[in-house]
Amino acid sequence: MKKIYKTLIYVAVIGVIALTVACGGGNSGDGDSPTTEMKGNAPQLTVPENHNGGNAWGNDKCYLCHNIKKLKDIHDYSPKLADSFSKVDETDIGACLYCHGTNGLTGITSETYQCMKCHEDANIVSSHDMFGGKNMHDFNGDGKIGNSDCIVCHEWSDMDGKIDINVDFRKSGSDYVTTNDLCLSCHDGNGAFGIMPPVLKFDTEVTNIYSTFLGIGSTAAEMKSTADIHGARIGQGQSFGVFRGTYANDMELTCLSCHQVHSSDNPYLITESGKTAVNADDTAKNAKVSVTENNFSELCAVCHMNPNGADTANGLKEVVHTSTYSSNCTDCHYHGAGHGTSVNGLF
Repeated sequence: MKKIYKTLIYVAVIGVIALTVACGGGNSGDGDSPTTEMKGNAPQLTVPENHNGGNAWGNDKCYLCHNIKKLKDIHDYSPKLADSFSKVDETDIGACLYCHGTNGLTGITSETYQCMKCHEDANIVSSHDMFGGKNMHDFNGDGKIGNSDCIVCHEWSDMDGKIDINVDFRKSGSDYVTTNDLCLSCHDGNGAFGIMPPVLKFDTEVTNIYSTFLGIGSTAAEMKSTADIHGARIGQGQSFGVFRGTYANDMELTCLSCHQVHSSDNPYLITESGKTAVNADDTAKNAKVSVTENNFSELCAVCHMNPNGADTANGLKEVVHTSTYSSNCTDCHYHGAGHGTSVNGLF
């Protein structure tokens, strides 16, 4: 019996030593990680010595030391992130590599990060349905939003459950002040991050929404006078109707007032709901928005209305001009409509 006990103790000791050599014992690895190279608060495993003196370097079995309980404890600053670890397989280490670096592993690509593993799963992410629209920010042209598309804009995120445009989004220059700065850094006629947005095909082909939105010129006054009416230009009010909610003619709208970021069943990623128009009234916010062919009436009616207008299909009121004008809003109003001409400010 004593011989059996001695054998069991010997085996146990050998097992502990093996695990210690393989992955750094029972610690979380945080204490041995660098503090000078950080993404947010995520310790970076970019050199061997920084992961238990090199003993855990190149190991892709994170779960051997970092079990579910430890992962939840370490990431408790973001409850949803912490909870996600119990809903994926222990071999799914994409999020680990995305935040903490390669740990010496080779062949790391955007697909390695497994973004959609969580973000398409309704059991993990409540906003999973944002990727299901027919039209999307499909940067690589494969007909879907995948991991490589995510990385174009979200080169890194701290995953704390809060959106910070200067933390969770890739930068092409100086810090962003507004979400419009982020959108227009790419939609400026030059593109960004190796991506060139497609042209908008109306009367003219427009790729430089930055200039149409903010205007062109050498002075602020010149820029305002050549900008879109939904951008920097101050409008002249509405002779044909009234604004909904607290919208006014001197507002510069956010891109997200009319557009969804990831995907939409509407063309040009037009919003599917009035809730994106944050200054609209409750009736408009609760309305659905559908764009059919080139008819944007349901979208326009979220912010503009004429009490005498016909009912739109989404339960709002159409915006109407006199009979000499077209009833199709985008015959006259679109990004760049009249841009830099004597009829500027139409959009």
